[in-house]
Parts: sequence; structure tokens; C-alpha cells
Amino acid sequence: MKKLSLGQKIAYSMGGMAMNLTNLVIAQWIFKRYTDPPNVMLVGALAMSIIVFSGRASDAITDPIIGNWSDNFRSRWGRRIPFIAWGTIPFAIVFFLLWTPPSETMGWINVVYIFVMVQLYFIFYTIVVTPYLGLLPEITSDLDERVNITTMQAVFVMLGTIAFVAMGVIKEKGGWMALGGVVGVITLISFFPTVFFVKEKKDAIDYNQEKTPLWESIRMTMSNRPFMYLVISTSFYWFALNIMLMLIPYWVQNYLGLKESAVSVIMGPFLAANLVFFFVFNWVSHEKGKFLAYQIMALGSALLVPLLSLSWFIPKIIPGMDLLLYSSIVMGLLGIPVAGFSMLPFAVLSDVVDYDETISGKRREAIYFGVQAIFQKTIIGLSIFAFGLVAIVGDKISIHGLMVVPLIAAVAFFIAFLAFTRYPIRERGGELYLGDKLINRKK
Repeated sequence: MKKLSLGQKIAYSMGGMAMNLTNLVIAQWIFKRYTDPPNVMLVGALAMSIIVFSGRASDAITDPIIGNWSDNFRSRWGRRIPFIAWGTIPFAIVFFLLWTPPSETMGWINVVYIFVMVQLYFIFYTIVVTPYLGLLPEITSDLDERVNITTMQAVFVMLGTIAFVAMGVIKEKGGWMALGGVVGVITLISFFPTVFFVKEKKDAIDYNQEKTPLWESIRMTMSNRPFMYLVISTSFYWFALNIMLMLIPYWVQNYLGLKESAVSVIMGPFLAANLVFFFVFNWVSHEKGKFLAYQIMALGSALLVPLLSLSWFIPKIIPGMDLLLYSSIVMGLLGIPVAGFSMLPFAVLSDVVDYDETISGKRREAIYFGVQAIFQKTIIGLSIFAFGLVAIVGDKISIHGLMVVPLIAAVAFFIAFLAFTRYPIRERGGELYLGDKLINRKK
């Protein structure tokens, strides 16, 4: 099979930038846009928690539907490209509209508006991203080339994180519309190269393969034991990471008493650690295996994140210590293990899909991303709900609640670590094993 050109690899990998950036911006800023006491309250904290949770929950339902639809879809453009082509523009438009409520005062019209926009955002995210992630095996069957492409994709994920760090400054200088507009444009730039420059290869999938009904496909996926341990672990990791991302803007303004631009100061070291230690985790994965690298990632996160709560005592322990500096150091340290999360879950899930092929005889990538979303996006929604309950009391920010958030994250990180200890697939001699059974991967 003819290999992809460098340009085609870059075109596909670029999607990782918007995939990551939109998620991060929603996680850190959407709650603050509508619920920001004492500055402005467009929607009550409890109502906003329920709205975002409902969006995550409905998204969890649509993900396996879109995944299975994409797996079974047939067209002369392929199984995945049509979804990306038709979904990207509405996705970018809806993202922009998220930040433009009809009223700048609290009222039912804002509640209805953000409810609809949140639902549409998650629907279009699924329509674009789930087929995008399932596309890789169709554009190349060469395992080495897949690794090269996912490495490039991880680089663009990092670029998305760089753009995310700048969002605090963009919001402060240009307002919420500027934030929504910039991310919307980046979304178009990220996904359309795949549509125009990447072609699904006709011999990458058996088009005569019998279609699998949705519920049967979900049942087969959830009966995959390694997958279930992985998805439980990644879901709790997402819970912890999301609640920490939500915390930072409130931490900067309400605890440290600084402007929103200081969010970039705290997130800068976090990003720098991600960029450096991404390569370290890549090396550990190759030399020691993905299982050990993942364990270091999860346990390291659990041990480091409580340090942020200790800032309450830092002035007594280290007189004169600047709390912005301390917060930046802690987030920089946390960025070390989190760097592994940018690459390890997709790589581990690829092993799970290879194992699935040995027991089902089919390549069913998109349904795995879809079923995974049932767990991950539901628990991310719960993280938003939990943050609202802990950090916001009535119409006021609870400083004590903000201090508790890192401790909640630490518990979730540790559960992620414990769940993955049961993951049974290991690498030996360049091959995958479940116990003593060799997992034969098709080239």
C-alpha cells in the first residue's frame, strides 16, 4: 500500500489542535462566562451545572450512535470524511455562539439559550471528532506509519494547548466574542485539511463486511475486559483534570485577587512541562512499556495536585513566598504527569482495538471512541456539577471550596491509578499479550 505523503500526514494530524483546544476552552471558561459572582450572573450556578452536565450526558448517548453509524457508513468519499466535511462549519459556528448570550443580565432566556447551545456544541463535536479519530486505520494500515501520524497528532494537540494558554489574554483584550471567534476559526483551519487532502483508501476496509447493529456493537465493546479497565481509569482522570482546569480562573481572580490574564502565567509552566515531558513519556513507553508509563502518569498526578491546597499554609511555612509563583510551580509540576495523558490513552486504546479484532474479526475503531465517551463525558459532566456544588455557594465563591477542589482531584487521579492496575494487556518483545496469550495484530 502506498504510504501517505508528509503533507497528508500533517493535514490529518492538524485536527488534534482543535479537538484539544475546544475541549480545554469549554472546560475552563464556559462556566465562568455564565456564572461569575460577584461580577455577573447570567445563569445560576446550580442551573449552569445541570445544563453542562445534561450536555455531557446527551453527548455520551450520541457518541456511540455516531460511532456505529460511521463504522457502518458507505459512500464514494469513504466512511469518515463526509461527517467531517459536513459537520465542521456548524461546529465552528455553534462554538462562537456559545459565548454570545441574548442578555447580559440573569433571566430565563439565557437559561434556554445556553441549554440549546451546549446541546448543539456536543452534538457537532461528536459528529466531527468521533469519525475523525476512527479515520486513521482507513488511511494507512502500516503500523509504523500510524505511530508517526499519532506522534504528529500529539504535536498539534500540544499546539492546541499553547493556543489555550493564550485564551485568557485574548478574552481580556477582546472579550468573549473574540475568544469564541478565534477558536472557531482555528477549528475550521484544523479539520478542513483532512477533508481536502486526505483520502480514505478503498482497500482499508471490507465494504462487503456485514454491518453490526448499534446495540450489538455496544455489547461487544463493553464485553472487552481490557477496554473496561482502561475507560474507567481514563474517565476518572478526565474528572480530575477537568475540575482542575475549571478551578484556575477562579483561583486567579477570587483567591489570588489578580486579573484573568494571570491565568496564562499559571498555565504557562503547566504547558512547558507538557511540551518537555511528552517526549519523556514517549521514551518510557518505548523502553518500559505503556503500562508503566500510564501508572507513573496517574499516580504522579494524584501525589502532586494536593500541593495546590497547601498554598493556604505556605505564607506561614515560607514567609514572603508569592502565591502566584507558588501556584505556577505546582501547576508546572502537575504538568509533568499530565503530559503522558496527551499520548498514552490513544496508544493504549489502539492495543485494545487490536485485541478486539482478534476476537471479533472486525475493525470497529469509532464505536470504541463512542462507547468510551459514554463514560468519559458523563463523568466530565459530573466534575462540572461537583465544582459548582463545592466552589460556589449561592451567589458567592467559596474560598474554602476552592481549596477543597485539588483534594477531590487527587482522589479521582488515584482511582484512575487503581483502575489501571487491573488492565491486563502487556508488551513483550514488541508484541502484545493478554496473560500468556499473544494478540496477533493484522498488518
